[in-house]
Amino acid sequence: MLAAGISAPVQGQTQQIAGKQNWTQTRSSTGLHSLDQAATAIYQPAPNAVPPGALITRVHARRDYVGQADVQTSLCWNGIDRCIDLIGRSLDAHAFNGLAADRPMYLVHRVRAWRGSSPPLYVKGTVNVWYGLPEARSSR
Repeated sequence: MLAAGISAPVQGQTQQIAGKQNWTQTRSSTGLHSLDQAATAIYQPAPNAVPPGALITRVHARRDYVGQADVQTSLCWNGIDRCIDLIGRSLDAHAFNGLAADRPMYLVHRVRAWRGSSPPLYVKGTVNVWYGLPEARSSR
């Protein structure tokens, strides 16, 4: 279930440097107020920034927050059905390789234990998606 209220991006950019093409976006989640409440932040490239047909080659996600709460974070592609969990505060993943690079990524955060922290808890996340274009097939 997606959390109500999606925050505005803090930073977003698309780069094309020496064959390494990527987009990145940083934003903060809405506040987490109770255990197991989901806060979902959407990360996506600027409109028309990713060429049609571009496919993911790698994804890096990281998250940070103030306090000692135990927060479970999942990185998802194009909705919240295809997800992998972050172990620790960051993740380098190839699980999304070959999927469309122009689709949104999501970070879904849930507090599992407060451990002395108090609500609301805001989670700052960054998602970086590297992509390439499918090889052109020559007609013979």
